[in-house]
Amino acid sequence: MTILVGSVYGNSSSVAEECAEMLRGDGHQVEVLTLPTVDEVMAKPDSVLLVCTSTTGQGDIPDNLVPLFSELKDRFPLMPGRRYGLIALGDSSYETFADAGKQFDELLQELQAERLGEALFIDACETADPEGEAITWLQSWKTLI
Repeated sequence: MTILVGSVYGNSSSVAEECAEMLRGDGHQVEVLTLPTVDEVMAKPDSVLLVCTSTTGQGDIPDNLVPLFSELKDRFPLMPGRRYGLIALGDSSYETFADAGKQFDELLQELQAERLGEALFIDACETADPEGEAITWLQSWKTLI
């Protein structure tokens, strides 16, 4: 499994690390990438992707994930059969709530990747424990892997 992390203030990094710990505890090999490249993502085509990203600015992708997102759009490497999950953090007081995650989800769908289950949207206005919410979601999501 490969976890792609997009973070500005560290919340999604914390969520990603908690998820990685839990998955490793279940016997999965997990790699957490905070500056992922397309080549790294494509090097392991059987690895399930888990995108864990916050949203910044006016619905923007965090700076550390922008190069990957841009390169995926430019190179457009089709990924039929590639499975992924999505955890998107945001603040629902903004119109662009969790837009970075939504953009990644849309792009991966265009690249013919298959999302496993429903995406998790964590709202900072309603959730004081994003890690706990992610772990609860991960309990059921991991059964789809």
